[in-house]
Amino acid sequence: MYLEVAALYGYSYLAGAVPTPYLIAKLTRGIDLREYGSGNVGGSNVVRQLGKVWIVPLTLVELLLKGFSPFVLGLLVFGPPRELPLSSLCLFLASPLLALIGNNWSPFLRFQGGRGLMVICGIVFSLAPALFAVGMSVYLLGWRVSRSSAVWALIATASLPVLALWPGGYLVTSWIAIWALMGGEALQSAPSGYAAVISCYCGLILVMVLVKRGLSNSPAFPEGLSKKKVIFNRLVRDRDVDERAEWISRIPQ
Repeated sequence: MYLEVAALYGYSYLAGAVPTPYLIAKLTRGIDLREYGSGNVGGSNVVRQLGKVWIVPLTLVELLLKGFSPFVLGLLVFGPPRELPLSSLCLFLASPLLALIGNNWSPFLRFQGGRGLMVICGIVFSLAPALFAVGMSVYLLGWRVSRSSAVWALIATASLPVLALWPGGYLVTSWIAIWALMGGEALQSAPSGYAAVISCYCGLILVMVLVKRGLSNSPAFPEGLSKKKVIFNRLVRDRDVDERAEWISRIPQ
């Protein structure tokens, strides 16, 4: 059992650490994505620098390899999460979290990386599809009104710990329970404390998002702006400067 768990954790971290956006940019145009546009090693910067054609394969890799596969392998090692004692559930949840850590701070990029939003989508989608659907709805509705992706991605992520505690535990229903329900079986209630663990887990994901935004890929602060302003921009707008157009149009000097 210990060997299987160690292999699961090692796989999860290394799968998450594969810098897919960086590799796509390097192999197709020979550029270092960290030096262009937002400098983010993520999907939005890939689209701006390489075109929309790359968003489909990139999304599949980020969702399936980094977000979904650690969860599936965790099922093989630990069993269904809703049937685990809380101590084992925490061990189960560590594997997708390690994939997110590897993505955000990849050892292959000197511990730089993306923001991990696609990975988070894969994790939440695999763990609690109803919770994912509601959180994604929050993001899409907010984005449609304001066209501010960074702000509403943060709001949607921040809503997950609260939504996970929805009365009855319906939003943390697993795929296995949904399939059983579709087969005519009664919907089983979540084990005692399960929703609270998922809520804390989503809270930990939120903390990681804030830490990644705050640290960015470069600790250097741009000239002409106060540190407080830069930190606010990073946490809320996910950029260093006030003007988005200035941020996404950067090229190497």
